[in-house]
Amino acid sequence: MSRYISPVLYILLMLVGCVAFISIAGVRVGIFEPLTGFSLLRKSVFASLFLSLLAAVSLGICRKECNLASRRFFILVLIVSLVYSVMWIAFYFQRSGLPDINDITTDTEVPPTFLNVNFIRSSKENDLSYNSEWASIQQKYYPGVQPLFSTKDKSTIYAAAVMLVKERNWEIVALYSGAGIIEATARTPIFGFRDDVVIRLTQVEKNQVRVDMRSCSRVGRGDFGVNAERIESFMKDLSNSLNRPPMPSVNSLR
Repeated sequence: MSRYISPVLYILLMLVGCVAFISIAGVRVGIFEPLTGFSLLRKSVFASLFLSLLAAVSLGICRKECNLASRRFFILVLIVSLVYSVMWIAFYFQRSGLPDINDITTDTEVPPTFLNVNFIRSSKENDLSYNSEWASIQQKYYPGVQPLFSTKDKSTIYAAAVMLVKERNWEIVALYSGAGIIEATARTPIFGFRDDVVIRLTQVEKNQVRVDMRSCSRVGRGDFGVNAERIESFMKDLSNSLNRPPMPSVNSLR
């Protein structure tokens, strides 16, 4: 019986892999909408769980009849399908407790305003107007999202922020050095969802500059915490960049 079951399991395993690949690649290259990709990925997880069950049942049915190679193949299918399913299920439960908000900012009272992103978003995508009701939710779930204060020169901070944006391979939408504004578009690592970012530098005191940042998703009700993580990571790296001691000049080493 194993010679009939093995090809079936192999074909099913390949189909699950193909659906998983298409669900991610299709969104990244723009073949279909992100929600369609999520739907395909969810179906691939259910199919993978079913495949795990089939592999386990096959092991039980053919435990006497199967040769060593067949048993190893059934075990391999069981492990691969189970690991794939558990990986995505764990990710879902890890993020399922996060709120359904998709616009995060370091300044909830006067959020940084997008100037050019409005013209590149389609009517089907999320509105860029900030929902003030999300401020208290953000403070509860993402208390680490805070503005950055620095005594460095504003032009120095702006140059460091632009450099970090470029290092992250974000697509720069607009640069207004005089106003201290940076607009860019970031993409999530797996599905490649586009999230828009605006960074604002404000001279709050004679020797102090405040850096605010806002990151919001183009699609979806929630963002699984991606926007908050992006802001916290950027602010941390910007702070480290500004506080890094300058490199000694060549003349000073002579």
